Amino acid sequence: MAPHARVILSSYEQVPQLRLVLRGYLRQTTSDFSLVVADDGSGPEQRDFLKEMAPRFEARGVAFEHVWQEDRGWRKNRIMNEAVRRAGDESLLVFSDADCIPPAHFVERHLAVHEPWSFHVGGAMRLTKEVTEALDEAAVESGEFESLGTAKDRRRMREKARKSRWGTRLRRRHRPKVLGLNMGVDRELFAAVNGFDERFEAPFLGEDTDLRDRLMRLRPRPRVKVLYTRNDVFHLWHPVAPRSRGRNRAYYDDDRPVRCMEGLVREAS
Repeated sequence: MAPHARVILSSYEQVPQLRLVLRGYLRQTTSDFSLVVADDGSGPEQRDFLKEMAPRFEARGVAFEHVWQEDRGWRKNRIMNEAVRRAGDESLLVFSDADCIPPAHFVERHLAVHEPWSFHVGGAMRLTKEVTEALDEAAVESGEFESLGTAKDRRRMREKARKSRWGTRLRRRHRPKVLGLNMGVDRELFAAVNGFDERFEAPFLGEDTDLRDRLMRLRPRPRVKVLYTRNDVFHLWHPVAPRSRGRNRAYYDDDRPVRCMEGLVREAS
């Protein structure tokens, strides 16, 4: 039977992080998902590593894919859309990053709240450089890492949960709070807005909040599922890899359509 969830991890030259993150997905409490590494142009070391890991997922009954594109600068949105285009019958899309270790129940809890036209938002415990460097594969495989995260982290997740619940109920702008490294979208809902806007050509300029904004402008509005504090991933510290920084031509446009013009499909102008 086809899996119900498709987990898509954005990645670029992250073998050290993937050694930990993929072990997190090997210990999931469900195998009702496929796992895709959406690779924005990594070199042969990452491709070879992913080939080595694939049989371990197959042995667990989890389909594993590596979707790659040539490195021509930051084109994350394009490779994420391509990972969706290649999907089978999965009804739920779960988006995360290749530097985020999931707790054992991560996929199961996304599946548990999923329903047609739903949009899931979750958080991340941001690990320090020192904690990250001390973390090894054994700590992931045993689940020891799930006790990491500070009291400040937990307060931050509770605040994001509160703002997301109340802000969504009151139909406030910029709500729910969204992190691209932990969100789920019903597949038909994602298609309704034409996926990620591929006009984004640089990181940290609103590509994830753009998706949130367009989803929340749909009618009927999505059914928002707030998973902060209940299903947070663990974000590994790492230096930011140098990439060519393009221009942002999308997020601050006043006339952004709900369906982006350059997404899963190219809209006729």
